[in-house]
Amino acid sequence: MSKQSATQFLSVAARNTEVQENFKSVNNPQEFVKAAEELGYSFTTDELKDVVKEHSEGVTLRRKTGIWNWLRHINWIE
Repeated sequence: MSKQSATQFLSVAARNTEVQENFKSVNNPQEFVKAAEELGYSFTTDELKDVVKEHSEGVTLRRKTGIWNWLRHINWIE
């Protein structure tokens, strides 16, 4: 599990509607991590939240990710 994997996941998920579709029926963090693992990513929800926080510091532009509610609108610029 790693923050690097979480970063890669967010970059792909923000642009790829096929990846986003895998998360529409997810109802909790455990299901979210499992769905990400099935796509080849390995991270915990805490690692994912840390990456979002780290990359969001000082950012005011929001990009719609289209994935799970708590990541639906995140501050994210690559």
